[in-house]
Amino acid sequence: MTSRHAGITFTLKKNITQKHSYIRIKPDGSVVVSTNYFTPQKVIFDFVAKKASWIKNQQEKIAHTPYHDSATKEEAQALILPLVEKWSSIMMLTPTFVGFRKNRTRWGSCSGKNRLNFNTHLANMHPHFVEYVVVHELAHIKHKNHSKAFWAEVGKYLPDYKERQKLAKV
Repeated sequence: MTSRHAGITFTLKKNITQKHSYIRIKPDGSVVVSTNYFTPQKVIFDFVAKKASWIKNQQEKIAHTPYHDSATKEEAQALILPLVEKWSSIMMLTPTFVGFRKNRTRWGSCSGKNRLNFNTHLANMHPHFVEYVVVHELAHIKHKNHSKAFWAEVGKYLPDYKERQKLAKV
């Protein structure tokens, strides 16, 4: 459901099990507000109004950040496949498939059948961030969620993973 309040147009997603409200700015600058199914509209609008300046600031950053669409599938493969091979061996986790796509919102994914897909735009990113994404997706072969055990697995191999995550925003 699309709403507008305090000069902000946003998509509202309600989830019965969600405890808190969140605002996410998508790569295209659109705004998604996630909240509990029972949160009153006034509370949602107050939340958006309170965060309006932050939202506009984030949208402004996105508008002035050049989006690199120059990475080819071949460049991404040349960079990522050796990392998948290296980390698969170290972590003793083997994907059933490694694919590449041009995505707008995801750096990588791991299916229930241990098929890994990587965003071709990673070829334009910092090498330490790319390595983090590879380890992150391989860890999903063992843990299909973002549980404490999953993050412990990532941290076991990349103790500085939190710093590496920040490189996506540079």
